[in-house]
Amino acid sequence: MDCNGKKFVNPFKVELILKRNFVNFVIANKFMGKDPKNSEENKSSLKDLITKPLFKTDSKAIQYSGMGVTLVVTILIFFWIGRWLDGKFDTNVTFTLILTFTGFAAGFYSFFLNVKKLTEEEKKEKSKLNKP
Repeated sequence: MDCNGKKFVNPFKVELILKRNFVNFVIANKFMGKDPKNSEENKSSLKDLITKPLFKTDSKAIQYSGMGVTLVVTILIFFWIGRWLDGKFDTNVTFTLILTFTGFAAGFYSFFLNVKKLTEEEKKEKSKLNKP
C-alpha cells in the first residue's frame, strides 16, 4: 500500500507470475511430447495459447447473447459520457439525452449488422450442407 492507503501492483510480482506461467507452459508441452528446445514450436504454441479464445463459440445462443451485451454496454457508455458532460458543463440533461439516443442508434446499427452477418453465415452453412 502507498501513503494514500491505495493498493498498487508490484511489477516484480507480476513478472514472477508471468515467468511461473511460462515455466508451467513449457513443462506441460514437455509432458505432451513436444520438444521444449524447439523454440519455433514453443513460440507458435505460446502465441496460440495467448491469442486464441478459450472457448469455441459455435453456439448461436452465445453469439446472440454477446450482441445483446454489446448493445447494452454501448448505450450505457454513451449515457455515462452524457452524464459526465452534463456535470462538467452544468447543463441539465442535454448531453445525457443526446448521447443516450446516439448510443441507442449506434448500438442498434451494430446489432443489425451483426444479425445480418450471422444470418448470411447460417445461409452459407445450410447451402453447403444441402449440396450433394
